[in-house]
Amino acid sequence: MRPIGTRLTRGLALLAAAVVATSVLALTPPAASASARPAAPAAVDARVRPAADLSQFRAGNIISDAVFTNSSTMSASQVQTFLQSKVSACRSGYVCLKDFQQSTPNKSADRYCNGYSGSSGESAATIIAKVAQSCGINPQVLVVMLQKEQGLVLDTWPVGAQYAAAMGQACPDTAPCDPSFAGFFAQVYGGARQMKIYLEGVYFTWYAPGRTWNILYNPNEACGSSPVYIENAATSALYYYTPYQPNAAALAAGYGTGNSCSAYGNRNFFNFFTDWFGSTQVSGGSDASLAVAYGGNQVYLVMSGTKYHVVSSLDLAALTSRLGSFRWVSASLLDGIKTGPDVTRYVHDPRTGTLYLLDTDGTKHRLPTAAAVASYGYAFGSFVNIPASLADAFTTGAEVSDIFTPYGSGDVYRMTDSGKRHVWDSLALAYAFGGRPAYIATMEPASSDRLPEGATLFAPNSLVRAQSENDVYLTTSTGTIVHIPSFGLAADFGARRYSVVTDAALSRSTRTATGLTPFVSCGGTVRVLDGASLRSVNGADTGGVTPTPLQQGECDAFPATAGSPAVSAPLLVQGSDGAVYTLDRGSARHVLRYADLVALNGSRPLQIVSWSDAALQAVGIGAPYLPDGAFVSFRGKPEVYRLTGGSLHQVRAFSTLLALGNGAVPPIATLPASSQADFTIGAPLLTESVDFVQFAGAGEVYRYQDGALRHVLSYATLVALGGGQLPSILTLDPGFRSAYTIGADIP
Repeated sequence: MRPIGTRLTRGLALLAAAVVATSVLALTPPAASASARPAAPAAVDARVRPAADLSQFRAGNIISDAVFTNSSTMSASQVQTFLQSKVSACRSGYVCLKDFQQSTPNKSADRYCNGYSGSSGESAATIIAKVAQSCGINPQVLVVMLQKEQGLVLDTWPVGAQYAAAMGQACPDTAPCDPSFAGFFAQVYGGARQMKIYLEGVYFTWYAPGRTWNILYNPNEACGSSPVYIENAATSALYYYTPYQPNAAALAAGYGTGNSCSAYGNRNFFNFFTDWFGSTQVSGGSDASLAVAYGGNQVYLVMSGTKYHVVSSLDLAALTSRLGSFRWVSASLLDGIKTGPDVTRYVHDPRTGTLYLLDTDGTKHRLPTAAAVASYGYAFGSFVNIPASLADAFTTGAEVSDIFTPYGSGDVYRMTDSGKRHVWDSLALAYAFGGRPAYIATMEPASSDRLPEGATLFAPNSLVRAQSENDVYLTTSTGTIVHIPSFGLAADFGARRYSVVTDAALSRSTRTATGLTPFVSCGGTVRVLDGASLRSVNGADTGGVTPTPLQQGECDAFPATAGSPAVSAPLLVQGSDGAVYTLDRGSARHVLRYADLVALNGSRPLQIVSWSDAALQAVGIGAPYLPDGAFVSFRGKPEVYRLTGGSLHQVRAFSTLLALGNGAVPPIATLPASSQADFTIGAPLLTESVDFVQFAGAGEVYRYQDGALRHVLSYATLVALGGGQLPSILTLDPGFRSAYTIGADIP
């Protein structure tokens, strides 16, 4: 059987749906008065001002020992002011807690309490404060217990039975209340003394701290239990008093009811204490608390006898994450406290000299440099020293970095030397962290607004397209974007992730003048694609292909071939079909003959890089490669040409062909007829002293002699030169005129 002091939350199994006064207590009034009171309303009483975050409820540490035993948090007058703030007027014919008075007896001191000097007509507030001092229990704890057990703090028409069992002391669920503990004073004094007995941990060891216990969810054992590691004596005392933990449904319900297996006593204790007095982990008395004067709207952080005005909603959110909601106090009480400077969440721990930024999730983060302080909008010397208890209440997180989110915004930014860059998505965020702890600091919106916004930060080497455009771009680390000619070429650079973004997101990016090619210039160093990686190029000769200009850091996201030697001109590339090309005048030219390939490569070890079809198409495939002076014909056509100066020149006569071949027919490469369109056709090669030439549209006739065209001045001379008859005259395009030397006239 549980000891007489064990108090089980009343009515849990029988009255799970009944909620007294504020929809927060899973209690009903005593049976004697049940017929006199209507069903409780379901709405949360506005006087509660719900703020407790039940995600912070820790079953093993409901309240710290320091807070539980801090008997100096409230004087009798402060308790009275608090009670009056909760009930402004009592229903006619009833006595509310703020107006309750009782003559109290004397109590002798013992090992648990320092006794009590009784008096006639003592108020409930006086009894609470005097008992707290005598037994070393936080008066705020006693106030909360009075509410969670019988709803007395908020009740506007309490009945006698509620005062008789005010603290639930000596009222086990399994038996009637002990009449020797009946009455308000006996309940408060007896309950506080019982808490000290529990804290001592001599007679009661079921929930002793430092061990793990299976704690039930409900008096109905069929509802189950779960292991809880009890961290401190105060939490064990609460379990002796109410030996159930809230289940998930109870926690999810806030102040409401969960399910048939829910218990609410310890949940309600956490809720009321946090909403009325602040954090259950940091003392709201001499260490730190948040306070607002009745009728006022300024929130103050009260620490060590000094009050500090809380500047902004972000600062308040950070402080309430550990201190809990502010409490209402009288204006005279607040006016009597010395005023310090404004306080922000930029604070200083004097024990270590560390500057911290407090965040809204209850964490603190070191500001490593003065520049970091300034970047978040704070003057270096504007910090406030905070006590150890407040500093320790915040969990230490990663150092403040350049990644932040404006308070109240879902956007994330990265600070730069010139401003900020909006982080587009989770991949961009992972890149921005660069292996650092993933902490996103919260920044004041005004401080964020002062930072000029630069290019959107995308994950480097990704592909993006604006909603209103068709062009696709490759992203870089600096915000520069490169137009891609094809997805295939982008894939060669390792870019395969593609997304459509807003026009605004792309509008601040700088577009390179040159689109993506198989060559990139990385801060002056040229690299060329080789398969799915890059190799350095010696010198600047890229065969006429313009490299994509990038900064050195912008190339770091591209795959590189580790340890591969650099390649040099002339550059030879091999396509997926095995064909080898040389790069010449900005295009890829198929090397037809192995001998030409060897000649191009020279005495160096054979250097060939691999290109995909997409890379070849990006450069463009030009005419097949032939060495200067080579002879060529096209399949199905009789003409023979000589390649000189990059152009084909028709050899007009067999004798000329023999002469050019040093008395023999030279090797002639036969190309597909379609290849002729890839070449520039130049002026024909004329035969010395044989060919006569006329340019279309002009009447002059020339004889090719001594390597020049000589104008034949008369018809008679032309006939004479033709052996007595008019010779054959070759009509050429006027554009070829400049290809020949014009010599002296023939008289």
